[in-house]
Amino acid sequence: MSLNIISANHLRTGLNVYFIQDEAGNRWDTDYTKASIYDPEKISEAFDQAQQDMGNNIVVDCVIVPVDKNHVPLTTRERIRSTGPSSKYGHAVSQ
Repeated sequence: MSLNIISANHLRTGLNVYFIQDEAGNRWDTDYTKASIYDPEKISEAFDQAQQDMGNNIVVDCVIVPVDKNHVPLTTRERIRSTGPSSKYGHAVSQ
């Protein structure tokens, strides 16, 4: 069975964010290990809810990301995105 999380970019900061659904409601976090994991039967409904935040100008470019049971993305692209930029930019340059 394939497992998935939902990823996007925060509109104001450009940071990679991951969709969380819990008792507090729907939200986004930069930590991919906190992302809600969906099986194929549930991903469509969750993706529709995540896309509502695109319409509300909170995030852009929502995508479904296949992951293993430990939240680790299965594609190279998403593994790189989940660990942050491969080079420093913006505020990170001074760190």
